[in-house]
Amino acid sequence: MKKLNMFIIALCLLLALSGCNKSEKTSQAQAEGTQTAVSAEPQKKITTINSIALYDGTPLYVENEDGKMVYKDEMLLGESLKIYFADDQMEEKEAIRLLSSGKEESFNFVHVSYYDNDYWTRDIFITDNTKLQAGIILYDTLTYTAADGTSATSKKLEEGTIVAVDPDSKTTDSDLDIDFINVTYYSGTAFGKTAFIKTDSVSYNAADIVANQTLSRILANDSLNPEIEDLLFDYLETIGVSSYMEERIKAAYDEVLNRRN
Repeated sequence: MKKLNMFIIALCLLLALSGCNKSEKTSQAQAEGTQTAVSAEPQKKITTINSIALYDGTPLYVENEDGKMVYKDEMLLGESLKIYFADDQMEEKEAIRLLSSGKEESFNFVHVSYYDNDYWTRDIFITDNTKLQAGIILYDTLTYTAADGTSATSKKLEEGTIVAVDPDSKTTDSDLDIDFINVTYYSGTAFGKTAFIKTDSVSYNAADIVANQTLSRILANDSLNPEIEDLLFDYLETIGVSSYMEERIKAAYDEVLNRRN
């Protein structure tokens, strides 16, 4: 868990962090006794794509000297990160996760960058579609298998659920005059499960996501210094949240005041 001062700084980052490129050193060998240069192994092209954390407390791991994954840090639900690609191939591998209890399990891990630090995380906790951005469900809503009002499923996304949204996927069912948008949510499967929902049931205003993360941390920590709580609530008044989130902030502040008494 990041220290509180780092968390406050992170709250100010409403835009996704820009990706960074890594470079690998290469060498060139020259055959002895000939004039022919022999090239070393070609340098891999390293790139990144945007990703979203779909799970609250998404774990971040580092490799130990035995090549096993050891817990190092975690991400808030809806936070942005980067996935590394080498020569247009996602950097991922099967590895053993080592728990503090000594238990070992093998999973698929993906190489990621978070606040310019390199980690590994499991593929079930993140998205792999660079178009996606974090969104919040505004009211309980059914999911649909297509942008078609007749394709409703029994799966419901509850108010306040954080999902990843594809803003370019807006589609209208002209027969029923319903607007749909495609979302991805945590399902315990690699890179989440996709579905369509009604467009007006989700907000992907970046300020709403930051506010939701902030409220979750405030309400989960009943020993937080009241001055810090007030500082965070004051900050939330300045970042341009939706009317939906304004109501949630007000309710959270009332809850905080009640527990102080």
